[in-house]
Amino acid sequence: MTALRPYQEKLYNHARESLVNNRAVLLQLATGGGKTPVMAAMCESVTQKEKRAWIVVPRKELLNQASAHLSKWGVSHGIIAAGQIESRAFKIHVVSKDTLIRRYDKIKNWPDLLLIDEAHLYIDRQIEIISHLPEHSKIIGLSATPQRLDGRGLSEVYSELIEGPSIPDLIRQGYLTDLEYYAPPLEGLSELKYRGTEIDEETFEELLQRKKVYGKVIEHYQKYGENKAALVFCRSVKSAHHTAQEFKNHGFKAEAIDGTMSDKTVSQILEKHRNGEIQIICNCLLATYGVDIPRVEYIADISPTLSLALYMQKIGRGLRPFPGKEKLIYMDHVNQILEHGVNGVPPHYLEHINWNFHGTEKRKRDKTLKNVKLCPHLDFLYCQNPHCQTCEHNPDKSVTDARKPMIIVPAELEEVKKPVAMAERSYDDRRVIEDKISEQVLKFKSMPDELPSVIDELVKIADDCGYSPFWIYHQLAPKNKHAVQVHILAAIQRAKNFKPGWIYY
Repeated sequence: MTALRPYQEKLYNHARESLVNNRAVLLQLATGGGKTPVMAAMCESVTQKEKRAWIVVPRKELLNQASAHLSKWGVSHGIIAAGQIESRAFKIHVVSKDTLIRRYDKIKNWPDLLLIDEAHLYIDRQIEIISHLPEHSKIIGLSATPQRLDGRGLSEVYSELIEGPSIPDLIRQGYLTDLEYYAPPLEGLSELKYRGTEIDEETFEELLQRKKVYGKVIEHYQKYGENKAALVFCRSVKSAHHTAQEFKNHGFKAEAIDGTMSDKTVSQILEKHRNGEIQIICNCLLATYGVDIPRVEYIADISPTLSLALYMQKIGRGLRPFPGKEKLIYMDHVNQILEHGVNGVPPHYLEHINWNFHGTEKRKRDKTLKNVKLCPHLDFLYCQNPHCQTCEHNPDKSVTDARKPMIIVPAELEEVKKPVAMAERSYDDRRVIEDKISEQVLKFKSMPDELPSVIDELVKIADDCGYSPFWIYHQLAPKNKHAVQVHILAAIQRAKNFKPGWIYY
């Protein structure tokens, strides 16, 4: 069998055991953790049993990547994509999702095992594809981020979620590089209003929709990342080229890549970056899936997203190890930690993420936003009083509704510290924390009405040390009572901004 890392082999075996009683299961493994070797091992096993397997991918970049990895691991395979047809000579095929849905009636041999990469995407198409499979076929989905922005649960397709090791665990084992996360101060959170235990959506949306960039991108790179291989995520193709030009104007070797370029041109630019001939690549989402650039040591993000999957994929581009690389510096210039962090802690620092595998109600968006247009010349913020006929950024006078550039808020980005376990702290530090814990426990016992403030303090300690919410519960719940102390759980739920169903769950 293809040589697997211990945690990859554990996922492989867990999936095989789960498929005995389930038709479809979902494997979660962080970006850079190596999903493709696991798929290659599964394909190799299927071939040895004279069975057939497909790897279905949603994008051309992933098609090429999966094919290259299978070849690397010595797994013979064919490709079903535009201009390439199913071959009976191969038991294994890498399949383009878009090509497959146009060729249902032309498929000669359906697979015994269907592997679906990036399984958090195109859920309706997955259901459609699976409906064409023979009843005996098994399905394994793979994703680094098993949840969807629209709130639908992947449990519609998969019976079980099998989780791999956390990003901190992979960093400790040396399979991923260390992360240093910089973000603006979390201003505005104290002003948010609550409806019961939930943040009021209107005030939260108002905070998120300010559309500001915190800190000047080039000045921060000069201070923290100069001479480091960098990747910049921009809001649009136009802004990617504009940002690359700004870096060039400051004496840096920078290029932009976008989806309109030929594969050859993009590959040449990426190869120059890998060889150190280019310092900075600016892009608009092109380098989020299927592009390996392990040399990247610095990421500047000026493209906010509400998708946790996309956010984690972007940071994941820089987490792969590389000779001489000590860490990845991630500059969150658009304050995405507001949307995706847990009490100010990036999900990449958490030992466990509560994936929305079973789904929740889709978060309601501000319907008026769809009518707001971005400047086709600068493509950043909105102009309150656009007079495009006299605008210097509209030289040909062809645009009637352009917008002003993004506001730059003068702010120094600050490093977001990782939780540090008690065992890793100094003796004096442990004593201080232990005293704080004792103080809050005694306060609760003598003044039960002070529970909310006690919980707030214990949440800070738990987040700082990397403890779960149940550590807080066990500090306060009576040891000799078997009944669940719902009032304590309710206070934790409020402090952590969990949804109401958390207590029941």
